[in-house]
Amino acid sequence: MHMTKDFKADTYIVDDQLQDTLGWLCHHQECFESFSYDAITQELTVVHANGQDVIRKGDYLNAKYGILITAHNFAQS
Repeated sequence: MHMTKDFKADTYIVDDQLQDTLGWLCHHQECFESFSYDAITQELTVVHANGQDVIRKGDYLNAKYGILITAHNFAQS
């Protein structure tokens, strides 16, 4: 069963679909300054008002307050 993702929602949980994460970020450009992707290390880095974060699978992203807030999932599966 495939769940439909709402890219306009204020929150998002990162999975292994990079294009979906980028799609969500593009719908919330007001909450961060820039992002970059390193194809060699496969790291997505987002720069925002609080600094920068490497976005990983399982992370919880929140754009609700006009600034990107990330919560990392430390219980990696």
